[in-house]
Amino acid sequence: FFIFLIFFIVFLSDINKINSPRLRLILQILIIFGAVYFSSIMIFSTKIFFLDFLLENNIFQIIFTIFCILIIINGCNFVDGVNTSLLGYCITISLALCYLDLRDVEISQLINFYNLIPILLALFILNFFNKLYLGDSGSYLLGLLFSLFLIDTHQVNNNISPFFIICLLWYPAFENLFSILRKVQFSRSPVKPDTNHLHQLIFFHLKLFFRSNNFYLNTFTGVLINAYNLLSILFAIQFYNNTQAQILIIIFNITLYTFIYIKLLAKKIKKF
Repeated sequence: FFIFLIFFIVFLSDINKINSPRLRLILQILIIFGAVYFSSIMIFSTKIFFLDFLLENNIFQIIFTIFCILIIINGCNFVDGVNTSLLGYCITISLALCYLDLRDVEISQLINFYNLIPILLALFILNFFNKLYLGDSGSYLLGLLFSLFLIDTHQVNNNISPFFIICLLWYPAFENLFSILRKVQFSRSPVKPDTNHLHQLIFFHLKLFFRSNNFYLNTFTGVLINAYNLLSILFAIQFYNNTQAQILIIIFNITLYTFIYIKLLAKKIKKF
């Protein structure tokens, strides 16, 4: 119900019935609160001492879970700026869960990802050839679905490091957090859109280099980013119960993202 509800609310935004970013954010918080409260799917362990201490309080547990899901679903909306980016990422996560399931790791029963993968693949093909767009409604739906699913997977299986879940979702999460920080740095509203996300910078420089059709370069940008994330997740899944390894992978991903972003942004500014 709540997954459908977030789709419906953001669909109203897609068709310009809800134009206020702040109102949309408030509605997101209310929907996520309902989903978390009534499903009891909450973050209860992070392996960070002071956070785990605070998470013993039910109110803080709910607030922290809502905050994390908000970061993910808005990050999913940000990364969906080029074709195949979000759908490819969701397929990669689903395949990683298939691998864990074959290794007899207990996976959440919130959804049957074996049924979900063919649907995602069909949407991926349509998106690849520019025949379908997720829009805000589709990206928020997938963001909430995978957030709840992965939190629940960790709940039912303590053998999985919580940092492995972060590793699976690092890209949309960091995209959002990084976007908020750079907007605040330049005194811009964090809820206002811009054109300086990493995928947009990569797309911009590919256009300058190849001078090719925007459609092909748009799709190629998404494929390029997904290729890296696939390698990252393939490596992370080998150490799904090793917190130290997951932290190192996350640090490497964030460092590489930041380095590439700074280089590409500097070149874009220099170009103009």
